[in-house]
Amino acid sequence: MLLKFMLTPRGLRLDCWLVRWTGYSLLNRLFSPQNGFAPQPALVLVTKGRRSGKARSVALPYFKLDGKTLLVGSKGGAPTDPYWVQNLRSDPRVTIYVMRKPRQVVARIATGVEREGLWRQLTGSIPSYAQYEKLTDREIPVVVLE
Repeated sequence: MLLKFMLTPRGLRLDCWLVRWTGYSLLNRLFSPQNGFAPQPALVLVTKGRRSGKARSVALPYFKLDGKTLLVGSKGGAPTDPYWVQNLRSDPRVTIYVMRKPRQVVARIATGVEREGLWRQLTGSIPSYAQYEKLTDREIPVVVLE
């Protein structure tokens, strides 16, 4: 029942609010045990809508690897990238909120050898990403926030 609510627009807004003010995502806490990994710290990513130009917010787990802050555009192995990845391809200047603190950053999608190394580390600690990769033909984006 709670998971069903959290996947509604109202539930997703609540999750963004929780992450923005506490740093914890209720949605992440509900999904992570089902997928065999510990809940990750979360941030709110604010992108500019590529068509509307409006601010779009999403709560996402983030990872720290090799001194880099990373996001993964898995979308559960869906055939298309999440809307936030599409938005940052149009405008990589984004705002993130980590524990109530806003930061202006530039997002870039890792490629080549860099992506391969980061992906290997991510799938080693979060095996569900390797499963998502098997469900799709697209390369799952690994986003580096700088």
